[in-house]
Amino acid sequence: MSPRLLIALVLGSMVVTLSMGIRQVFGLLLLPVTTDLDVNREVFGLVIGLQNLLWGVTQPVAGLLADRFGAGRVIATGGLLYVAGLGLGAVCGNATSFGLTIGGLVGLAQSGTAYAVVLGGISRAAPPDKRSLALGIASAAGSIGMFTLVPLTQGLISTIDWRWTLAVLAALTAGIPLLAIGLREPKSAAGASADTVATRDVLRTVARHPDFWLMTTGFAACGFQLAFLATHLPSVLINSGLSAATGAAALATIGFSNIVGTALCGLLGVRYRKNRVLALLYLTRTALFIAFLALPASQTSALLFAGALGLTWTGTVPLTSGLVGDIFGARHMGLLFGIVYLGHQFGAFAGAWAGGLSFDRTGSYVPVWAAAILLGLLAALLHWPIRDVSRTVIAAT
Repeated sequence: MSPRLLIALVLGSMVVTLSMGIRQVFGLLLLPVTTDLDVNREVFGLVIGLQNLLWGVTQPVAGLLADRFGAGRVIATGGLLYVAGLGLGAVCGNATSFGLTIGGLVGLAQSGTAYAVVLGGISRAAPPDKRSLALGIASAAGSIGMFTLVPLTQGLISTIDWRWTLAVLAALTAGIPLLAIGLREPKSAAGASADTVATRDVLRTVARHPDFWLMTTGFAACGFQLAFLATHLPSVLINSGLSAATGAAALATIGFSNIVGTALCGLLGVRYRKNRVLALLYLTRTALFIAFLALPASQTSALLFAGALGLTWTGTVPLTSGLVGDIFGARHMGLLFGIVYLGHQFGAFAGAWAGGLSFDRTGSYVPVWAAAILLGLLAALLHWPIRDVSRTVIAAT
């Protein structure tokens, strides 16, 4: 492994650990925030949904800027926005200010510090034969963040309150701009002067590519499932008679299991066709949903479900990003994976909002579980026919 790849992989993984780890803790805030601010679950779900949507809408822009000027600058800016969003969110007094800070500023921060930008920089530092493995390792870092930050957050909420908890998380994100210093890219790796194909030509090419839209649509199903569970699983378990600590333990178990699952998916992407691995992953996740709903609710069943689900949680990320790199090349990966991730975030918006909407209107999450199951089946069908070989004019890198 070259020194440049090693530095990018280590520091990029640390950024993802913080960014994606904090992303997973907001479900723990649902009950204390809705009680303190006197809002319902639909409003909370809408705020988290808007966070995901804004992240997705701005992700292609952040990816394009990272392709042009290097991932380091974009990550540093995103880190500063993260500090501002969490810090100001800690002192908000109503749903509007909560939405502007946790929904708005944090959504913008995530587009600059999450997978698309970081993985784009790592992908440009990695040779093609090591790309899928490197992306798998970096993607697993998000699970490390989930495993460590979820119990930390639950402990802080129980010990102090949700406002001081956000202040502590803001202090942690202050390290992201410092990590970004080591993620600067040489001009030959990122910069407008290195472009051999204009951005408009890249977009025109992928717009005519059916496999690109199959990936984007299938990834939306993943976003719906993960945002629904990350936002509402703790309250799902509490409504089933289990404790808040069990909800936090379930999320932490997902994170721990996903460390192994995401790295394993990266390895499987090296040995087997990524689109077929993705199809099987979505089918496995769907089967787990059905099994969870069929079993009586207990701490044991919740943790077993979380452990099994974690093996599939973000395993889609190295496979999907690797598929984009395989078909279209790494040079414009920040932009292209950013567009694919936009589909993911449209799904995430729907999943986070639908969970709160369903509970407030019906007193149950069953309609959303049904939607998650159907979308999992659809995603498997969409990924199976993708032809994962380079055939375009932008696949030279």
